[in-house]
Amino acid sequence: MSAPVVAQTATPEVPTPGLSDIAMVVANPNSPTGAVILFNPALCQQIGLACRFFAVHEHCHVMLGHHLQPRGNKMIAERDADNCAARSAPQQAVLAAWSLFMSGASSADWHTYGPPQDRARRLCLFAAQFGNWGGPYPCP
Repeated sequence: MSAPVVAQTATPEVPTPGLSDIAMVVANPNSPTGAVILFNPALCQQIGLACRFFAVHEHCHVMLGHHLQPRGNKMIAERDADNCAARSAPQQAVLAAWSLFMSGASSADWHTYGPPQDRARRLCLFAAQFGNWGGPYPCP
């Protein structure tokens, strides 16, 4: 699942079969960054390249220190991690996640992000702002 992108951290990515979401960051005092990223390999296989976007999104949470502030405003933290991932993930992964959201699919915690199509639009706007957008524009 790892790839060298700007948002990549020294945070280990751990396959976790049965995880109820695509990916998530959890505190871990034995990790170099104090966190590990868990991901569901079966869900990642189903969504393909979009999984890379979710991994970068989780690395962004670590870079932004969100794993150290678990009681912060989750909606703002998720928006900020999406913004970071839209800038840092490979353009093809951003487009794959956008397509997934446009289809109505999302992570299990979709209510934190709002309707998937709204998240898709934000992702498009964020990526376009950073020159990392390869999909339709203006953002649908």
